[in-house]
Amino acid sequence: MNGIGGGGEEAARSRSAQAENKKEFMGKFKKITAIFKFLLLIGIAIGLPLLLYFRYPEILNEFRDIESINAMAETREGFLFPFFVGLQVFQVIVSIIPAQAVQIAAGYVYNFGIAYIACVAGLLIGTVVTYFIAKLLGRDAMQLLFGTERIDKFVDKLNSKRAYILLFIVFLIPGIPKDIFAYAAGISRMNVFAFFLISLVARTPALMASVLFGGMMRSGSYMGMIVLGAIIAILCILGLKFHNKLADIVNGFYEKLVGGGA
Repeated sequence: MNGIGGGGEEAARSRSAQAENKKEFMGKFKKITAIFKFLLLIGIAIGLPLLLYFRYPEILNEFRDIESINAMAETREGFLFPFFVGLQVFQVIVSIIPAQAVQIAAGYVYNFGIAYIACVAGLLIGTVVTYFIAKLLGRDAMQLLFGTERIDKFVDKLNSKRAYILLFIVFLIPGIPKDIFAYAAGISRMNVFAFFLISLVARTPALMASVLFGGMMRSGSYMGMIVLGAIIAILCILGLKFHNKLADIVNGFYEKLVGGGA
């Protein structure tokens, strides 16, 4: 009996050791995979700008000043539309340049309607790409990129009942960083179509203002630029300073609405 009992205990210890080894192996494999995905993302983020800088420096030179942009607009009109779409996509994914800079430049080169369509297309494509990059690379890679505590906080917000309201406020107010929300949404439980729709609709007022500003710059409407620029600056300052308070107000309204409905 002791032999049988001892054999059973030994088998149990063996199974336990195998389970621990498997768990340790899977942990290491998970970390290696996350690092590989992270390096792939960094390679894309760094590789695209370097490719543009070293392989196609003439494109950057054509945007060095207003005169160069004017000359390019006159000679390469067909090229500019896909360029602005691609530039807006790149801005959303990498966020090394302000979105407003791309949108003002588009408004300067094109009329309001065409510039708006180009920027909307770029924003939509860029948001879709970032969403699915995060979904493909996974939570571990996003934690390496943004930090575990930070990305987990954003994911928790997007998984909450108030996620749609919060998302609308964040994308509506100018000046609030938005890039991390697209990545966090990709690893959250938020409905993909709702995320795309809310982010696009909420961005529209600031987008329209930036495109309009570019058009005013081209036409020489300096007073309009001053007024619109002042309004945008004030909204940015207020948004950065009071966005938490606004979120609290909306949350309170949401609680009353839900409570009243119940």
